[in-house]
Amino acid sequence: MYRRTDRVRFSEMGADGKMRLSSLMDALQDCSDAQSEALGIGYSWLKARNRGWILLHWHVVIDRYPENREEYTVETRPWKFEHFLGHRNFAVYDKDGTSIVKANSRWCFMDTERMRPVRPLPEESGPYGVDPRLDMEYLTEKRIPLPQDMRTLEKITVTKDLLDLNEHVNNVKYIAMADRLLPGSFKTKELKAEYRNAAKEGDVIIPMIGEHDGWQTISLNDENGRIYAVVALRDGE
Repeated sequence: MYRRTDRVRFSEMGADGKMRLSSLMDALQDCSDAQSEALGIGYSWLKARNRGWILLHWHVVIDRYPENREEYTVETRPWKFEHFLGHRNFAVYDKDGTSIVKANSRWCFMDTERMRPVRPLPEESGPYGVDPRLDMEYLTEKRIPLPQDMRTLEKITVTKDLLDLNEHVNNVKYIAMADRLLPGSFKTKELKAEYRNAAKEGDVIIPMIGEHDGWQTISLNDENGRIYAVVALRDGE
C-alpha cells in the first residue's frame, strides 16, 4: 500500500469550484507512478529492461469531488497478480479519513520491444506486495458494451500536449476527451474506461457517442473504425 497527501490546486478546478475529473484521474495515475518510483522499479528501470505496465481498464466510483485547496490523500494498493496481469485499487480520502473515491484498475505487463504480454519476474512485481482489495463493486465484463445507436462527433487530431513518455496519448487524456463531449451540467459519478490501441501524434480520433441504461458511452476510434479507447460515464446527480 502507498499513500500521498496533497491539496487541490487552482489549475485543477472546474467552473463549479471542484476538482475536474481529469485532474482527479491524474492524481490516481500519479500515485501509482510514485509508488513504483519509491520502490525503485519505476518507468526508467523498466524501460531499460524493455518492460512496462500497460493500463487496460478503469472502474471509478466518485462519492464527491475535492474542492478548492481541500487536503486529500490518495492511496493505491496492488491486490492481485496473475500470469501477466496486475490488479490495483485506488482510494481518495478527505482530511477526516472519509473515503470519497474508490477505483479498480487492471494492467498488463508487457515486453515493450516485442509488444507481447509476459509474466513479471519476482523482482518486477514482488516489491509491491499484495494487500486486501477494497470493498467496492468489481465488474466482470471484459469489454464495455457499445450502444446500438451511436452518433459521430467532430474529429480530434492528436497533438503533442496529449502525449506521455511513450509518445502515445496519455490514458487520462482519453477520459478528458470523453468528458469534454458531455454538457457542462454533467458531473461524472462513475466511469469505466477500456484501452485497446495507442494513438500517436498526428493520428485522427473519431468520437462516437451513445446512451444506454444511464451510461453515456464514447468510443474513440481511428478513421477506419479501429477503437483506441472506450469511456463510459454516468451522472449520479
